[in-house]
Amino acid sequence: MRTATPAVSEGSSQVALLHHISSIVSSDLSLEKMLQELISLTLETTRCDACLVYLVEHATNEVVLHASQLPHASEIGNIRLKIGEGITGWVAQHKSVVALSNKASADVRFKTFQTLPEDTFDAFLSVPLVSGGDLIGVINVHHRAAHTHAPEEIALVSFIGEQMGVAIAKWRLEERSETAAKRMETLAAVAQTISAENYLDRILQAISEMVAETLDSPVCSIMLIDEDRRELVISAARCSSPDYLHKMPLKIEDSLIGRVVREGRPITVPNVLAEKQFRYPELARKTGLASLLSVPLLTREKVIGTINIYTREQRAFSDEEIGFVKAVAGQAAVAIENARLMSETLEMKRTLEARKLVERAKGILQQKYNLTEEEAYLRLRNESRRLRRPMRDLAEAVILADDLRRVGENPRPGRPEKHDIEPQINADERG
Repeated sequence: MRTATPAVSEGSSQVALLHHISSIVSSDLSLEKMLQELISLTLETTRCDACLVYLVEHATNEVVLHASQLPHASEIGNIRLKIGEGITGWVAQHKSVVALSNKASADVRFKTFQTLPEDTFDAFLSVPLVSGGDLIGVINVHHRAAHTHAPEEIALVSFIGEQMGVAIAKWRLEERSETAAKRMETLAAVAQTISAENYLDRILQAISEMVAETLDSPVCSIMLIDEDRRELVISAARCSSPDYLHKMPLKIEDSLIGRVVREGRPITVPNVLAEKQFRYPELARKTGLASLLSVPLLTREKVIGTINIYTREQRAFSDEEIGFVKAVAGQAAVAIENARLMSETLEMKRTLEARKLVERAKGILQQKYNLTEEEAYLRLRNESRRLRRPMRDLAEAVILADDLRRVGENPRPGRPEKHDIEPQINADERG
C-alpha cells in the first residue's frame, strides 16, 4: 500500500499554497479556470490520478460536477447528487472529510456513475469546500491503486478546500453583484418604460425583451387573461421563432401555464416536453426549448396574466432569478392596470362628451323644427342608422350647421358681409 510523502514540510507547503491561492483570489479568473487551478493544486499536493470538483446548488439541494482532471465534457453540469447521497453528498451534508485507502466503491455510501472511470479507482479522499461555515462544494481525490492518506496530505487538501472555498464564494458574490446590478438596470428600464409610454403593447413588448436579455432566454412571453373565454392570450413576446406569436390561446383550466393562474404562484418546469399539459410541444422541439419559469401577473391579489421564460438547456432557476421575475411581473401588472384604467377613463370621457353633443344637437332640432325631446332624439338615431354613422358625428354636424347659421345671421362688428367684399376688391383693383 502506497503512502504519500509530501515533497516539502507541511508548513512550507501551506505558505506556498497560500501564496498561490492569494494570486488566484486576486485575479480575474473565470470560475472554470479557478476550478482548474484548484485541481492543479490538488494534483501537486497529492500526486493523485484523478480529481473532481462538485459545487453546491442550493435551489435544488444538490452538488453538481463542475470540473475534473480527466475530460468529462458531457458529464460536467449533468452529474448531480442530492445532499446526503453517495459519499460526495454525505461529505456535503456533514461538512466532514472521508478518506478510504482501498476498495472505495465497496463503501455502503458510495454511488457509482458508469460514465466516470474514477469511480473504479481504489483509493478515495473527499473534502468539503467551506467558506465562513457555508458549504461551497466538495473536492474528490482518486488514486488508481490502494493509497493511505497521510494526515499531512489530508490537512493540505483540507487547507486547499478552505482557501478555495473562500475564493469561489468571493467569485460567486461578485457574480451575484454584477447580475443584481444588471437586473436593477432592467427594473429601472421597465419603470422608465412604464412612466414614459402610454401604449400597453409597447410596454409589454419592452418588458419581454428586457427579461429575455437578462436571463438569456430564447423565448419570453407575456400572456393576458381573456375573462369571457377563460383563456390566456399572447400579448407580447421576444422569441427566435415567429411561429410562437401565432399560437392559439391556452385554456386556463387544462394547460400547464393555466396552472399558474389557477394557483396564483410561480411554477418551474425542468423539461416542458415531459409535461402532458404543455400545449406547444412541437414548437418546443423545433425551437429547442427545455425549462420553463412562469410567474403570475398579480394586481390587487387578482391574476391578470403570466410572464413565461423558457431556456434551451434544462435549468434549475435560482431564488434570485425567480424573485427578479416576480418583481418585473409586479411592475408589468401595474402597467397593465394603469393602461386599462386610462383606457376606461378615456372611454368614459368620450362617452360623456358624446352625450353632451347629442343633448346640444337635440336642443337645436327641438327649437328649429318644433320637436319634442324624444322626437329630436329619434330623428338623430334614425339618421345615424340610415347613414351608418355614429350619433356623435351627426350631432357635431348639426351643431356646426347651427354655428354657421348664427355667424351668417350675426356677422362680427366691422367685418363686411360676403356681398360687400367683391365690390371692395374690385374698387381696389381699379385704384
